[in-house]
Amino acid sequence: MFTLIEITPYDETSLKLDYLFIREATNTNWKKRYQLSCLLKGIPVIKQGTLSDFEYFKKTIKQKAPYEFASKKYLLLLNGNPVSSIYTMERNKNIIDLTVTTLPKYRKKGYAKRAIKMIEEKLFSNPDILFTTITDITKEKISSKIAITLGYTYHEETNTFVKANPILEENITHQL
Repeated sequence: MFTLIEITPYDETSLKLDYLFIREATNTNWKKRYQLSCLLKGIPVIKQGTLSDFEYFKKTIKQKAPYEFASKKYLLLLNGNPVSSIYTMERNKNIIDLTVTTLPKYRKKGYAKRAIKMIEEKLFSNPDILFTTITDITKEKISSKIAITLGYTYHEETNTFVKANPILEENITHQL
């Protein structure tokens, strides 16, 4: 059974699942990655001290949360276990960028596509969201393949794949 959950800095359950996902996705480098992201955003790095790894993770997430107000993170769960992570970033009030990551042991099983479909359903229920976009930064062009199979169109000028909200397309069709 698949579930899509939003990760919030104040929900212990979602943070535990996010911690498990990140730890598995990055192996031992997760602390360095979080510290680097703090440095890049001008956020002071928290010292771990006597905090457990999970407590340190929670504290870092809570510290970063106010700086990431235009973004949200979701996890696709398969029978309660995280398999894919989806990051949404508001480009503006009408366009949302999507980034998806799937844990290596769950790749090539359609989970990234399922996650994107579920997040599109959620986002496109808001008529103010006109488009979602996907930018492929993988050298294997995996995100490009996923975007094309999900009906995204490549926009050469911005080097992104774009998909219009079906509600927008219906309105245009009715006006013709």
